[in-house]
Amino acid sequence: MKSLFLSLVFLAACAPANLDDLRCEADGEMKKLSAELRKLETSEDVQKASRRLKKHFNKIADLLAAAKHFPLAEAAIKEGSAAGEELFSELARLYEIPGARAAIEAAQGEAVHRLDMAR
Repeated sequence: MKSLFLSLVFLAACAPANLDDLRCEADGEMKKLSAELRKLETSEDVQKASRRLKKHFNKIADLLAAAKHFPLAEAAIKEGSAAGEELFSELARLYEIPGARAAIEAAQGEAVHRLDMAR
């Protein structure tokens, strides 16, 4: 019981206090994912990295779902950021590689499902 309470306190302490904190955390996660994607050159590279990519996509999905609980979050999400633009560019680059798009979409599957459930 005591360990459950401590775990809950720890999780609450780690939760973003406001939308700006959440956005900062999301930008950081998008930068990490962009850096990971930048290393990939072939569809085989994407497939080998799929577990790591999946973790990043899931983390971003969780942050987006958490943002829904803040007022005015929709406008802030749609506004975008430099990290989001960088991520978009890297994904677009990889989508041009034969076979890479399917591997990326497979890695995104669970994250997309999480976002659908958060609606």
